[in-house]
Amino acid sequence: MRALLIATLTFIGFATVSLSSALGAPQMMGLVANNSAVPLQCDRGECFAELTAFCLQPLRSSPIRGTAYRLHDDTSLVAIATTNDGRTIQLDPGRDLRIKAERSHVAVRISLSAREMFRRNLREVHITVARNATLVPVAVSDDKTPLHQDEIAAAAGSLRAFGGDYVDREQKWMPVARMANRLINALPPGGQVGEQQRQALWAKAIGPDDFASLPAGTGQRLRMIYDECRTAVATARRPSLRRCLESKHDSMVGALNNQYWHAIKFGS
Repeated sequence: MRALLIATLTFIGFATVSLSSALGAPQMMGLVANNSAVPLQCDRGECFAELTAFCLQPLRSSPIRGTAYRLHDDTSLVAIATTNDGRTIQLDPGRDLRIKAERSHVAVRISLSAREMFRRNLREVHITVARNATLVPVAVSDDKTPLHQDEIAAAAGSLRAFGGDYVDREQKWMPVARMANRLINALPPGGQVGEQQRQALWAKAIGPDDFASLPAGTGQRLRMIYDECRTAVATARRPSLRRCLESKHDSMVGALNNQYWHAIKFGS
């Protein structure tokens, strides 16, 4: 594995020597598997959910918000829709869903337009992500340093598997980040809710048995973060509960991503 990673990084380094954020393709990302299906919520003409991601290629630039991505393998994401008349259908992720960077390389937004929901008579959509899912930036015609097929294969293969050990399956903070992501998706997009709703959020999003299969201490760490954010909002140190939880989530995932970058740099 070490030799393969070093060879991979040598290739990627050569491919990105002249990279600039303005002209070059941004980094590929790992899309972190979720423990339970995430529902899309609708607001201002878009139905969406936010999912956890991380950077696979530290030598390429981070994506700006709104950068379009595609799944490397469409079967790594399942989108199940329920129609208004009670039928259940499976959507085609590559055709039906849009994936865009939300906050740098640590969160993406997966969406379907409200118009399309109406056209197809859909009441709700739930998204489930499999292990080792990979996101590739959508190619643009004037890209000066595009992703080549060998580079895509390496990032989606050896680098993605390596990242799984350091990020997806990390056992202290990733379980907390996953649960924080669940709280985030249970809040309205702006996160502006009253104190009563802030108090009720935990019971709404977290079930009594949700921590049974997670590492010891996950519930306590999540509760600490949740209570810190409630206090920060109540004292006007944070604008909304959602923004605070997003910041906490991003810090946890960012720290794990740094460990992964360090590991591939030194061939651990």
